[in-house]
Amino acid sequence: MLVRADDAGSCLASNEGCLDACLNGIARSVEVMMPCAWIPHAAEIFNQRPQIDIGIHLTLTSEWDRIKWRPLTAARSLVDSSGNFHPLLSPRARDERCALQDVDWCFDEVVAEFRAQIELGVRTFRSASHVSAHMVRHFADFDPRFSEIVSGLCEEFGLKDDAFGHGLPRFQGYPPTPRMTDDRVSAFCENLAGLSAGTYIFIDHPAVQSDELGLLGHRGYEDVDQDRRTCLETLKSPLVRETIQRLGTDLISYRDL
Repeated sequence: MLVRADDAGSCLASNEGCLDACLNGIARSVEVMMPCAWIPHAAEIFNQRPQIDIGIHLTLTSEWDRIKWRPLTAARSLVDSSGNFHPLLSPRARDERCALQDVDWCFDEVVAEFRAQIELGVRTFRSASHVSAHMVRHFADFDPRFSEIVSGLCEEFGLKDDAFGHGLPRFQGYPPTPRMTDDRVSAFCENLAGLSAGTYIFIDHPAVQSDELGLLGHRGYEDVDQDRRTCLETLKSPLVRETIQRLGTDLISYRDL
């Protein structure tokens, strides 16, 4: 089982939550968002712990209402009137926010932005081993041309392309709701016991409780703090760890694939 903690760099609460999930829980890989403000802090804490596998989490969106991030390059076709990434990649039902797919975005600007994020990522994080995608399974799902582009950049920089994007089955762990630790722990253990033999990936977004985390969100997802806090508590749960040990499940990182 590959347990992946996403969105390090996006806020202090995420940095601390991803670290805690690795040191005191079952996470083994952490995805970092290079355009975000808390990347220097993420580099400080993760470079001290080379056993934690790092992924460059390619980012083209800025989904929260009260915090925004911008491209590393002068990518005018990828941003809104304030210079920030759009909230969505593709339109969603009952979500009126702007999606990148709805604007006249430039393919070459995306390629340049991906290159800049990967180049900065491998320079910043000593344990970077792979590339993944933020808010999409793989950017080839957004535009098929990105399959070859991302693979080529990974080969150039000595990284692996995201195994989830290339078909590693995803373990859901627990339903999105209720966002209660006991319910999530119970569902996680039950679903683990029901898995057939194979290699699976579990992806979620652990974070520590903080005033900062409490201000994150957007319409329709106002309880980010509870969602991500209970995710962390589940990944650290003694019952989850005991179940993994009893079932003989191996915890791996991308580097082990």
